[in-house]
Amino acid sequence: MTAKAETISTLEAKYHDFHARIVDLPDDAYGEAWLGDWNLSQVLAHMAGWFSEMAAAIGRVSRGERPTPDGVDYNDVDAWNQSFAAGVTAGRSSLQAFDEAYAAYLDAAKALSDDQFGIDAEKGRPKIGTRLLQGAGIGHFEEHEPQLDEWLGRRR
Repeated sequence: MTAKAETISTLEAKYHDFHARIVDLPDDAYGEAWLGDWNLSQVLAHMAGWFSEMAAAIGRVSRGERPTPDGVDYNDVDAWNQSFAAGVTAGRSSLQAFDEAYAAYLDAAKALSDDQFGIDAEKGRPKIGTRLLQGAGIGHFEEHEPQLDEWLGRRR
């Protein structure tokens, strides 16, 4: 399996696992706070926001550009997270928006060439395609899974 196929497969598995945990929740669950003062709709909006930002970044990379446009800085993660959560679509429609943003992110990743994935031997770090899927996707699901599981456990 190529590095691209392996990375995308891991991303898809993480998405499906996360999605399966929430897809059958009742509508009122989307308004319950469980990640600090964020509810499920806000968490999904936050993740969808990163999917959208990184889909655009992947598009720039595929055109031979830098992933981050001039004048944009992703280092203030808290500010970005707040802006994404503020743009929430409440209730079950937040799941649809999340799914759509994820699909665009996945499609963008699939369009990247194979040589954008894996480890850069000279730099000793993951290549850009791998980094863009790890941060906003794979690692993001891994970050929120324990929090989600804890909340779901309390709901039972």
